[in-house]
Amino acid sequence: ENLTKNTVKEAIDQVESVDDVEFYFEEFGGSSINFIIRFYITSESAIEKLRAKNTVIKALKKAFDKEGINIPFPIRTLEFNTGLNLNTKEVAEAFSTN
Repeated sequence: ENLTKNTVKEAIDQVESVDDVEFYFEEFGGSSINFIIRFYITSESAIEKLRAKNTVIKALKKAFDKEGINIPFPIRTLEFNTGLNLNTKEVAEAFSTN
């Protein structure tokens, strides 16, 4: 939490204090704990908001990498251990008769 708030403060000039950054844990994900951060900028321009968000995401990635914090991505491994010997010719014949 502190790393995230400090990173936002350092990345965005308009954020004057870590107290200006809101941080909330949202939920347990499949392989993560998800959180929301909120900070405010004075611009009402959509592009300026997008640039601020982009800046923060890149700064957070860099800070997390430096601290060895991994951003997990779900991985699924499917194994089909049926014990069946699937001869292609036999399978084709079986499907053609049905």
